[in-house]
Amino acid sequence: MMDVTPQRLKEELDKGTAFLLVDLQETEKYQHAHIPGAVNIPMASFAEQYPAVLKDKAMSIVAYGEYDDLHKGSDAAKVLEDAGYTRVGHIVGGLHGWQEAGYRVEGGWES
Repeated sequence: MMDVTPQRLKEELDKGTAFLLVDLQETEKYQHAHIPGAVNIPMASFAEQYPAVLKDKAMSIVAYGEYDDLHKGSDAAKVLEDAGYTRVGHIVGGLHGWQEAGYRVEGGWES
């Protein structure tokens, strides 16, 4: 599992690197603010929902929650690794870390 800083993620997004961003917030929070391009799979139902969305176990996947201190991103990455996904990581600091670094979000609270 990779720890991905907000700065590294931004660099990869700017380069057009192919990967899937997974936002683990509850749907209401996702609708208010998420990293552009992220898909929403709430952590509360992650184990049931991810197989339908994340079909390619070789794809690069970066997961994040609202804050890193809740460990949602790393917990989801661990679930994926245990299921045989080979290129997974989580954003250090979560969405809050992304916003603290000054990067744009989409949703009702766009910055």
